[in-house]
Amino acid sequence: MQVDLLEVMESLFHICNIEITLVRLKDLPDETPNSPDLLQKLTLDFHSRQISEALLNALKPNLISILHTQTMLNYILLTATPEMREEYTFDFIAVGPYLTVPVDHEELLSLNQMLHLPMDRYENLQSFYSSIPVFSGQHDINSMVALLGKFIYGGFTEFTIENMMDRFTLPEANFDFQLNQKPYEVMESVEKRYQAENELLEAVAKGDTNRALYTYSNFFSYRVPPRVTDRLRNAKNLSFSLNTLLRKAVQNGMVHPLYIDEMSGHFAQEIEKNTSIDALNALSREMVHKYANLVRNHSMRGYSPAVQKVVNYIDFNYQEDLSLKKIADLFSISPSYLSALFKKETGSTLTEYINNKRIDISVSLLNTTDSSIQNIAAQVGFLDVNYYTRIFKKLKGISPSAYRNMINKRING
Repeated sequence: MQVDLLEVMESLFHICNIEITLVRLKDLPDETPNSPDLLQKLTLDFHSRQISEALLNALKPNLISILHTQTMLNYILLTATPEMREEYTFDFIAVGPYLTVPVDHEELLSLNQMLHLPMDRYENLQSFYSSIPVFSGQHDINSMVALLGKFIYGGFTEFTIENMMDRFTLPEANFDFQLNQKPYEVMESVEKRYQAENELLEAVAKGDTNRALYTYSNFFSYRVPPRVTDRLRNAKNLSFSLNTLLRKAVQNGMVHPLYIDEMSGHFAQEIEKNTSIDALNALSREMVHKYANLVRNHSMRGYSPAVQKVVNYIDFNYQEDLSLKKIADLFSISPSYLSALFKKETGSTLTEYINNKRIDISVSLLNTTDSSIQNIAAQVGFLDVNYYTRIFKKLKGISPSAYRNMINKRING
């Protein structure tokens, strides 16, 4: 299968909301109009012949350069191979801008002073930096850059990576801004952030875990302007907001509130006890994963009210003595009607659903406790351990004791 490397690169950085530009010097005008817009002043304009020529002159064959500008923005620059120049007719690839960490209040004040901006532009500056994607973790950046180099240049030994900060000076910038102008790009970024949020919540509500994680990467790249100066407190507040959004998405996914409340409460405690921003970022991704899985495993979407009630009753009372007649009597439904309706809507008989629920929970207990198999059987509603063993083997293809031995061997190596 033929793989288009440029298409892969564009998809890869699109997930992080990082722009990728193919720079062709021959297509650039000799002069670029001086823009009063804040974004155009702070970022490298690869449509400027002056800037692109200066960058190309500083680059060397088979070189990947990491460029850090005086405005705290970062770029990855990759020289084109002769084959790429011939096929795609570009001179180099520019990835960025991106930040490695969010810009805090003190850094914004320093930037404001360095750029000689009046204080009434501070909010615009804050909004601009909040719109720049954060590609955190130097190890992750280095790994991605090395992987790109391997595929573009033909191997890990076929290219070099260098930091351009010490040997490249940007052309002198003119920071004469129009103070009454609200940057269009910032407003567009806010619109895109809300769109990314909606796409994330829609994926979670559908229980589409892979899509949810994909859209979360895009959503996460949009930074919300800080509400407080304490970075950790601000990160916690954002995590709490995400927890609330995901909880409502799962509710729209037709999951019983008891499941939602349990998971929401658990994550609220985890958020508050975390002490680092990196840990909170990892927790936020875990929240997306688990909330989407919650919908996948417990959504009542498409079920009639009667079947919803029965499924929820089984899920929360699986350890009780359950039977078709008892459940039908409980909800004042004819046993034969309930049996047919349940099979039609869930694809399994009532007894099959009960057994699957009990066995799945027993698997979790076998993984996480040292309780005897007899006790576990009783905990999940099987009064006869031999019957439990037969059902377990039928559904999992292995006995409970053999399953536990297999898990212990994996843990102990």
